[in-house]
Amino acid sequence: MHGQEKRALLIGGWLRVHPQREVSLAHHTLRVGMTHQTQEDGNPDMQTKTLIASAAVLMFSAGVQAQVIGNGSLTGPTGSSMVPGPWYLWQATPDTVNASGPLNFTGTPWTLSPDGGTFALTAGSTLPNSEGFAQMVSGFTIGQTYQIDFYQTNMGFYDPVALTWNGEDGFYNLIVDGVLTDASSVISKPASPSDSIVWTADSFTFTATSTTHELAFLGRSVNPGGIVAVMGIDGIRLTPIPAPGVLASLGGLALITRRRRN
Repeated sequence: MHGQEKRALLIGGWLRVHPQREVSLAHHTLRVGMTHQTQEDGNPDMQTKTLIASAAVLMFSAGVQAQVIGNGSLTGPTGSSMVPGPWYLWQATPDTVNASGPLNFTGTPWTLSPDGGTFALTAGSTLPNSEGFAQMVSGFTIGQTYQIDFYQTNMGFYDPVALTWNGEDGFYNLIVDGVLTDASSVISKPASPSDSIVWTADSFTFTATSTTHELAFLGRSVNPGGIVAVMGIDGIRLTPIPAPGVLASLGGLALITRRRRN
């Protein structure tokens, strides 16, 4: 959104894997057993169990296809109505900003997120009138659950003409292939324009239904009938979540190892 237009709007059991991988894991376990000592009762020692656990983690990683969000740091030139590639404008006109702006009329430089550098700014209102950006991401495993970690902040908006401090409480929505999928925590703007903005870590989760998905991030307001929420987002990262069975197996192995050590 262009500066003047935006100002006007703002005012208004074990490891369950493929059989071939089970054979591979068993082969790895056998090889470890031959190269490391065992306890007197014939059970593998702690080193062996640690290596087996590591092998289990590797097998989980091998079973999940690689997927990467491009430019999750949102690094690029600053400007209104633009986001850096491979992101693209998904709805309305989000902006790319840094500590000084554009659109920072507070006189106080915006604090950068822990990810650093430029970040995206969105003005959020109702679902069809909020600003958002997106990208197509490939390499998903169908049925696998993923977590998207990011930093968000509520920036507020200082009107340099009316000299008023505006902005509602806000949050972000995750839109997957056009479907509202998840929402972040609600955060408030700083108490005054001279106060620094505060970044908080948050996350979304979703389960892949295709090998390719469009992931969109939409800034929203808790009071869509009032002034918009001006939000910032940065440091977007995507990781697969291990299945409960994998985590339970590794946790049980760690418990056995601790008991052996004691």
